[in-house]
Amino acid sequence: MLQPQELVVAKLLPTIRARLALELLQTYKMKQVDVAHAMAITQAAVSHYNTQSRGVDQEMLRLFPEIKPFVHGLAERIAHGMTLSDQIASVNEFCSGLMLTARFCEYHKSLGDIDPHCTACFPSPPRP
Repeated sequence: MLQPQELVVAKLLPTIRARLALELLQTYKMKQVDVAHAMAITQAAVSHYNTQSRGVDQEMLRLFPEIKPFVHGLAERIAHGMTLSDQIASVNEFCSGLMLTARFCEYHKSLGDIDPHCTACFPSPPRP
């Protein structure tokens, strides 16, 4: 039984973090240690994201193109001093919003043996 939240943890959050680290490194020319501090992750994680040895799930980027503009805006706010608590709230709101879409629901159903008429998350039809 695959829970929708597991997809957020296993696929969506790593994709957001990897894209965010790359944006901060490349666009804002931040050092890895500064990106790590700003995102409250390890410098080693930033290094992995920088070499693209982990993190970005291309399928997530294809299915959810709104990730790229979200990360772009978030990176800009972080580069200008956004607090960690505001980052957490912003990412949480973004992920929660994606989970309420029909696309996320269909993606979730495609990954497991889930009834195509599943109403676990949505007693009524989800947003498009």
